[in-house]
Amino acid sequence: MRDALAGLPVAPRLLTACLVLLGALVAPHAQVLSPAVLAFFYLALLWRLLGQSRPALLPGRWLMPFLMIAAIAIVVVSTGLYDGRLAGTALLVVMLGLKLLEIRARRDIHITVFLGYFVVMTHFLYGQTLGLALYLLPGVIGLTAVLVGLNRVDTDLRQLPRDGFRLVAAGLPFALMLFLLFPRLHAPLWGINTSQATTGISGEMTLGNIGELSRSNATAFRVRFFGAEPAPEERYWRGPVLWQTDGRNWSPGRRALHPIQPAGPEHATIDYEITLEPTGQYWLFGLDVVTNKPSEVHLNNNHALVDQHRVNQRRTYRAGSNPDLRMTRLTGPERRLALQLPDQVSPRVRALVEGWQRESHRDEPLALVRQALAFFRREPFVYTLSPGVLQGDPIDQFLFETRRGFCEHYAGSFAVLMRLAGIPSRVVIGYQGGEPNPHADHWVIRQSDAHAWVEIWLPQRGWWRVDPTAAVAPERIEQPIDAARSQTSDTVVFGTTDAGWLGSAWRNAVWLADAVDLGWHHWIVGFSADRQTSLLQRLGLGQLQGLGLALALLVGGGLAGGLVLLLGRLPRRRLRDPLPRLWQRFTAKLRRAGLDVPRWQGPDTVCAAAARRFPTAADDLAVINRVYVQLRYGRRQDAKLVPALRQRIRRLRLRDAR
Repeated sequence: MRDALAGLPVAPRLLTACLVLLGALVAPHAQVLSPAVLAFFYLALLWRLLGQSRPALLPGRWLMPFLMIAAIAIVVVSTGLYDGRLAGTALLVVMLGLKLLEIRARRDIHITVFLGYFVVMTHFLYGQTLGLALYLLPGVIGLTAVLVGLNRVDTDLRQLPRDGFRLVAAGLPFALMLFLLFPRLHAPLWGINTSQATTGISGEMTLGNIGELSRSNATAFRVRFFGAEPAPEERYWRGPVLWQTDGRNWSPGRRALHPIQPAGPEHATIDYEITLEPTGQYWLFGLDVVTNKPSEVHLNNNHALVDQHRVNQRRTYRAGSNPDLRMTRLTGPERRLALQLPDQVSPRVRALVEGWQRESHRDEPLALVRQALAFFRREPFVYTLSPGVLQGDPIDQFLFETRRGFCEHYAGSFAVLMRLAGIPSRVVIGYQGGEPNPHADHWVIRQSDAHAWVEIWLPQRGWWRVDPTAAVAPERIEQPIDAARSQTSDTVVFGTTDAGWLGSAWRNAVWLADAVDLGWHHWIVGFSADRQTSLLQRLGLGQLQGLGLALALLVGGGLAGGLVLLLGRLPRRRLRDPLPRLWQRFTAKLRRAGLDVPRWQGPDTVCAAAARRFPTAADDLAVINRVYVQLRYGRRQDAKLVPALRQRIRRLRLRDAR
């Protein structure tokens, strides 16, 4: 059956609204698409807008093939066709621009609107943040409103957004049932790597790089504890382990890494779940020492968690740890690597260690460790994000001249001092600390919590954690770093003192946004089969599998449809019609002037009788009659006529001819 409206021209205002809407929906792709692709689309959009007033400017059929060839060339050159997502999105955007130039009738704009829906879906191939969803939702409502307008002869732009919202709202119960009950894979809903890696811990340590990272207040990961929470001195989140150094740089070294079996969940005293932000690296972070790990993650012989793939999107995993557990393994090659020294060590550094050795017994390595920590506490060392550039021998210059540094300066120099004393040592980099979100049940670990510490090997005890930074700044273990104030201060500033009620309100807003963001990730983006099972168990439907889940989906869909139908049949509040009141006011004025107006008479009869009785007002009466009939019975309604009718009635002067 042919659509009678398909061939009708599009209302100019509706087409303009559609073009502006599509331009807004394509805008977020500026983060991923090349400027050439976006320029082609927006030039086509402007061309079509100019064609609204000057149709002769629109391209003819002979020009469209050349424009299509140019569009395809732009896609090939700008994307290289290496990434299917990117090439497909770019092709969709340029073809949408070409389609805008072809719009002549309603059937054309129908296709354009559906292309707009596809553009909305392509955004979620690159990110699924709550902010993006909130930005695109009005666009979906707007596209739906345009479809409503295309199916009406007379289009009222003020009414269309409300109609589009009603249609989208009517579909939400069905969408909710499908989202909750439709069987899904064990991977999250969006299994594609969509997020871009952010700045985080790298696989090596150079003097100054962790200090630069700590200037950022961005979130590194979030943690939910199930049961006991670790004490401040136990909140060390283990990452890569570094063995080899030249005095300035630390690296893992040429050491074979292989998976080991953790102690097991029965040894875990702290159970937690981590949601890690994208890093672009393979390693994950766990509380020292990990005893229980996810099945798809392995624990290497550095006791660090390593994933099978790069973390290019948010990664949620559950683990268990026991801070009191000791790592006791040290092979011969590992001992040699843990005693490796830089090619050049200054005489002052060697003399410092030899003095400690003379004052302590060889069989008591902890005594030498205490002397080294006392040296850092006694001398005027400064914990700062701006240590300056170390020239020449970095360890010698740091220990005896500048004495200004961040955690990597203290950890790197302390490890070298221990190796000079014959104590095997290695550097561990990760994060230390965290803050609880007051509006949720999780902790936030930020990039400003990036940290480096040392592990030394003690006979009969195994690897023992020593944090030399705590000897210089003990508050580092108890309080978070204020990244903003630390950048403008000579020393690192701790704590988060609020600047009055405004600062407190802003901080609460940031915490609330963080809680909403994690909830969005857990229950929408990361709603996997495991989370679906957990939710069904909470609802008492944990036994639903296969056919039972399909039946529940059918029943839930039927209930959702019944709810929508019921809400649609509820009595609605009718908008107050001003015309009856205006007609009452008009007839009351005629009666006061002496004209008998029966209630059953129509406007033509009443106005004709009034014109005979009051001939001086005949012209005004004729206008009132014409406007009222147009508003009450005419096909085209113009709301601007209502104030005009009200003004005519108010100014009407009636003078009896008798």
